[in-house]
Amino acid sequence: MFSSDPTITLSGFTIEPLVVPVSINAADAADFIAMAAVRSAVEAEQRGHGGEVMTAAELLPDWKDESRPMAGLVAKVGGRVVARGNLALPVGAEECWGAISVLPEFRGLGIGSALYGRLEQMAQDAGRTTIQNQTTYPAGVEGEAVPAPTGFGSVPLDLPSTRFLRRQGFSLEQVACVSALPLPLDADVFSARLGDAVTAAAGYRTITWQGRTPEEWVESIALLRSRMSTDAPNAGIQLTDVWTADRVRSVDDLWAESPRVALTSIVVDEATGQAVGFTELDVSAESDRPAEQMDTLVLREHRGRRLGMLLKLTNLRELAARFPACQRVETVNAEENRPMLDVNESIGFAATCFSARWRKKLFESKI
Repeated sequence: MFSSDPTITLSGFTIEPLVVPVSINAADAADFIAMAAVRSAVEAEQRGHGGEVMTAAELLPDWKDESRPMAGLVAKVGGRVVARGNLALPVGAEECWGAISVLPEFRGLGIGSALYGRLEQMAQDAGRTTIQNQTTYPAGVEGEAVPAPTGFGSVPLDLPSTRFLRRQGFSLEQVACVSALPLPLDADVFSARLGDAVTAAAGYRTITWQGRTPEEWVESIALLRSRMSTDAPNAGIQLTDVWTADRVRSVDDLWAESPRVALTSIVVDEATGQAVGFTELDVSAESDRPAEQMDTLVLREHRGRRLGMLLKLTNLRELAARFPACQRVETVNAEENRPMLDVNESIGFAATCFSARWRKKLFESKI
């Protein structure tokens, strides 16, 4: 859709469409690999820790997901990729998600603004009414701040990302806490907490799998993932994320190409045999880099039974058994989602930095 866009030459840099290779070993993969390196460098800077946040090979499956098409741009100085701009366009949605990363030594040259201008035009050409963005920033930044409209959390005004997004017309919608859990956990303390959760969740059982979703639970995972967009706190952010059984199978196929592995636990109501909650960890199978805690959800009608705690502890137990090299788990939760933050903090998660979601209305929907 966007691959035919011409290269644009501006003062001191060029912007051109990102080529998405068939594989990371393909002859045309160089720009994609460089884009991933820029993304990881800026993300590590914002989070406050080094190391690869996500490799090119780990990112590539996301760019092949037809339910959430991606378009990309790279900015080059002297032939070197120094910045990236990405646009995610979920199928059937009015919103889209933009992301821009510029290496520190190339900021202040107009590269970010030029990338954003292209992304916004691409969003409008795709008929999207809203463009949204997510930024990360460290704890402890002092000075004036922009409060979240939820009443929970704020974003420092003097951050480069804050100044940039406000200049482009974005409004802050939500602040989230990024927290981390060091591994391994104390075995005795962990066993006691898991035992308490099992007792509180009488009438429910857990099932865990690694990798592909078992066929008998495909429909359940589709329902639970869809409910993430309606049941989890999203403040003023638009989130269209409809899952079907076919989409679950398709995404499982893409994950099979990734060096990362999904570790999933569900909780089943024994009275009905229905899955009523799930949690997922995204694990690096090839190194000791942190596992990412992905979605966790318990259906509203089954809350209050410590099922969220049971799910988290069950998946952490399986993580320790299957991936003993993993030394850290990271997760993101909305500041207003106190029940889930309470669960995380009681397990041992502690805040490391924060995340903010931003939104800009491009034009009103005609629907």
